[in-house]
Amino acid sequence: MDRKFLKYCRLYFCLPGVVSLILLQGVSNIWLRTAGVTVLALGFLALIEGLIHDRRRLLKAASIDDLTGLGNFRSFKERITLETELAKRRNTPLTLLLIDLDSFKTYNDSFGHQRGNELLRASGQILKEAVRATDGVYRFGGDEFAVVFPDTSVEAASRVADRIARVFARLNGRGSVTLSMGMASCRGESMEEFFERVDSLLYNVKVQGGDSCQLEPEESIALA
Repeated sequence: MDRKFLKYCRLYFCLPGVVSLILLQGVSNIWLRTAGVTVLALGFLALIEGLIHDRRRLLKAASIDDLTGLGNFRSFKERITLETELAKRRNTPLTLLLIDLDSFKTYNDSFGHQRGNELLRASGQILKEAVRATDGVYRFGGDEFAVVFPDTSVEAASRVADRIARVFARLNGRGSVTLSMGMASCRGESMEEFFERVDSLLYNVKVQGGDSCQLEPEESIALA
């Protein structure tokens, strides 16, 4: 329905609509009463549709990162909580990949926020194009990203991580920015413990100079 019409309906079909419905009961002409009730019913339907539309828009805005169009931290937390429970219940693999852009602050300071935002959007696009529709891609804010791989082993997810790194390395205008990644599979622990374990892997990569992906403390792979 037309948005102006929806706005009109919301304005005139709430309390006035209820009052009009009551007053219509006193109209003796059956055709006039039927026409009045029909108009009010259409108004109420338009009002309900508008409220549903607004609710969906607000829910979407609350879960989407404005800059990249990826899910935000709130939607990531909901997804990883759900997938962790499903993985434990079904005894299926679940892999989490955390990504941080190395030297992004320096890049931002050198080239400006607009270039920095363009790089973040391009990074998000690379991630989206590298994964399946069933995987989840998220940006936490700043230069931190996450990918949730349900029903996927570390070995399979590591091939995706390698592809992401290779595509990012060919990205025009990235300067000296590289990728640090931490990745692991869920071991049946809580969502919080799982996230902290992967985050510690990412931290290890960062303190060692970045530009690599650590799967577990004992095995690390260099990024192309």
